[in-house]
Amino acid sequence: MAPSIGGFGRDVETTLQTERLILNRPRGEDVDTMFRILSDRRTTRHNPGDALNWREEAEGLFQHWDEQWDRHGIGYFAVRLPDRAEPIGFAGVKHVLFDGRAVLNLYCRLDHRFWNHGYGTEAVRAVVAHANELFELPPLLARVRPGNTASARIVLAAGFEPAQGLGSQGEDGYEDAYVLNWTRNL
Repeated sequence: MAPSIGGFGRDVETTLQTERLILNRPRGEDVDTMFRILSDRRTTRHNPGDALNWREEAEGLFQHWDEQWDRHGIGYFAVRLPDRAEPIGFAGVKHVLFDGRAVLNLYCRLDHRFWNHGYGTEAVRAVVAHANELFELPPLLARVRPGNTASARIVLAAGFEPAQGLGSQGEDGYEDAYVLNWTRNL
C-alpha cells in the first residue's frame, strides 16, 4: 500500500483555480458526466482499456476516486469552466506503486469538445503545482502511449522529462514514461 497523508475525509475541500478553470473534488452528481466522457471512444482512443461501457462502471469509479481523496487528501479533480456546472473533464494524481516505488501517477481526460484550447495543460499544471506543494516535491509519473502526441506535449509543458528506460508495457500496450521530481521520495 502506498503511503498516505490520510484521514482527510470530506471535511477537507480542495479547490484549485487557474486563469480559466476551476478544479475540485468530484461530486456524486458528476457521475453522469464521468460516464459520458469516459465512455466516449475519442477520449479513450489511446487507452481503450480505460473506456467505460456501463453507467455502473462510472459509479464504481467515482467511489474509487472518492476513497482516494479520503485516504490520501488528493486525487482526481473535476475540471470545470467557471460558467458551467458540468465538468469538462478530470485531471489529478493518484498514489501508485511503480516498480516497487511509491509515486504519484498523473491522469487527465477531457471531453473531446474541449481539446485544443490549452485546458489540459492548464489543468495539469495546476494539479502538479498542488501536488508539489502538498507533498513537498513528490516523484510524479506520467505514462503516455507513443502515438499520443497531445498528452506528451501537455506533460512536457508541465515540466516532466522523458525517462529513458522507465517505459513499460501497460494494459493497452507500451507506454513511455515522463517524470518530475524523480530523485525525491514520497
